[in-house]
Amino acid sequence: MKQMTDLDVFVRVVEAASYATAAKALGISRSHASRMVTGLEARLGVRLLHRTTRRVSPTQTGQSLYESCAPLLDALASAESRAASERDDVVGTLRISAPAQFGLRYLAAPFIEFQKRHPGLHTVLDFSDRKVDLIAEGVDLAIRGGSVDNPSLVAKRLWPFQIACYAAPAYIAEHPLPTTPAGLAGHRALLFGPSALPRVWRLQRNGDEVVISVNGPLMSTSSEAIVVAAKMGLGIAYLPDSVLSDEVARGELVRVLPGWSGPSSHYWAVRPHRTHLPARVRLFIEFLSGLYADPPWSRVRIAA
Repeated sequence: MKQMTDLDVFVRVVEAASYATAAKALGISRSHASRMVTGLEARLGVRLLHRTTRRVSPTQTGQSLYESCAPLLDALASAESRAASERDDVVGTLRISAPAQFGLRYLAAPFIEFQKRHPGLHTVLDFSDRKVDLIAEGVDLAIRGGSVDNPSLVAKRLWPFQIACYAAPAYIAEHPLPTTPAGLAGHRALLFGPSALPRVWRLQRNGDEVVISVNGPLMSTSSEAIVVAAKMGLGIAYLPDSVLSDEVARGELVRVLPGWSGPSSHYWAVRPHRTHLPARVRLFIEFLSGLYADPPWSRVRIAA
């Protein structure tokens, strides 16, 4: 393993915007990280970082040094990783984050299968619907649905899913279903996501898109809670087919407005950009890419 240099620490501090976060990711103390960067500044005779009680940011000189050094350090680490990956053993800790309900239904068993193939590996699984900070929390790989717009992350597309509206037969018996998307505004919406999100649902058909403002009795950051509420007849859910396909197959939930669906999207394997790719991460991404060529959740879709 390459000995850690003051430039390595400097680059990680800039990316994390924090001595504490960078030190944790590097496995050193905060004071040691600070001393190494201070030593680098003394060696170069320039100030590289602005330091406040809450945040660290590069000076103009520091930003220039970061932009020059980061690609070189990344290339060097990647070269070392490729050389090390020639070994047959996959060891170390692999930290993975995935959406709660989707992860439990479709990823728990494959994750364990990968672990069995590589007994020298220690796997940490975090099934949660929150969007983790990969760098701050030391996560190697996250499975995320939707778009990935953060330029500091590298994303590989995995499997498609489709968002649509669903309700239980008990709810439908008491509330006649709308025949157009506009009719959703008068129904009880079950809202998935943080409270800061706009309370709107987007539906598309034949290239046309309609945006509907909705409201309802329940908002939750847990997709599982929304599915339970929908099954109990509390309202209409707007969720990916991948988190409620079993309920649809059993007739516990029914597609609402079958001709309309939310924007098509995909699950992605997302990893930090400015880190080398250990063999365990590379092989795990390859393993995920081989799963679900025909996603089981897509088989229960109702044709438009």
